[in-house]
Amino acid sequence: MTTITAGDLSVAPSTAHDVVALRRRRPSQRSPFSEVVEARRQHTLQVAAVSTGILSVTVAASAAVVLSLSA
Repeated sequence: MTTITAGDLSVAPSTAHDVVALRRRRPSQRSPFSEVVEARRQHTLQVAAVSTGILSVTVAASAAVVLSLSA
C-alpha cells in the first residue's frame, strides 16, 4: 500500500491553471509535426492575405473603369 505524505503534495501542481502552465513550458512535449502544421497554417494565412489584396485591387480598378465609362 502506498502512502501519500505532505511532502508529496507540495510537489504536485495545486490548480488546473498550474498544470496547463507546466505543459506550456515544456516544448519537448509537443508533437514533432507541430512546426510543420504551424508553417502550413502560416502559409495558408499568407496566401489568403495576398489573394484578398489582389481581389480588392481588382475590384477597385473595375469600379474605376466602370465609373469612367459611365461619365
